[in-house]
Amino acid sequence: MTKEDTTAFSLQTREMFASIAPRYDFLNWLLSFGQDRNWRKRAIDLLDPIKNDCILDVATGTCDMVVEIEKRNLSTHIFGIDFCKNMLNLGKTKVSQNNFDNKISLQIGSGECLPFANNFFDSVICSFGVRNFSNIQMGLEEFYRVLKPGGKIVILEFSEPQNKILNIIYDFYFNFILPKIGNLISGHSNAYSYLPESVANFPNQKEFIEWIRKIGFKKVSFIELTFGIVSIHSAFKDT
Repeated sequence: MTKEDTTAFSLQTREMFASIAPRYDFLNWLLSFGQDRNWRKRAIDLLDPIKNDCILDVATGTCDMVVEIEKRNLSTHIFGIDFCKNMLNLGKTKVSQNNFDNKISLQIGSGECLPFANNFFDSVICSFGVRNFSNIQMGLEEFYRVLKPGGKIVILEFSEPQNKILNIIYDFYFNFILPKIGNLISGHSNAYSYLPESVANFPNQKEFIEWIRKIGFKKVSFIELTFGIVSIHSAFKDT
């Protein structure tokens, strides 16, 4: 992509998320058959935050991740960033409802140009966000930059099941059923048609961990959840 292409892609994606924001949480729950919350909890388990950790949630959206981390009462310092104001406004409401206003810092910004100093965070987590970057490599480089030496990244993303029979069922649901339901309920003509397209264009698990490794991360690995429908990728910044 040229610079103009990436800018146009980012604006288009941001506008799409702004449009579906009011129904986003409900559709996540409905279209994942209630599994999205479990997936996020598993990602946080793998992140394994400890007391006084400084944690960044990239593409925080409606703030499910940061709220779940804070609910674990670990006295962590949590930051969330998202490029969509509408999503972040809904997230701020959720943070306030849980009385976490003084414990979670939120701001608008891009995962490909993080407004934080080098070596600032103990860990970075991103759920279902990297796939929407206009430049994924740039985003990974930013994750690496803001992490302290020895810091950890955890990336939760959609993936395609490796089992052939499951993959046929998955493809039918993901490409034909999910878009119709999602577009109808969200009121957006193609937001949930974009979802299977973005997953199809995203590298598979083994390819993606190679992308992460090339940035300079060590101990790169992934685990599959729900028969490979989603995967959690993790790695460490070299000490």
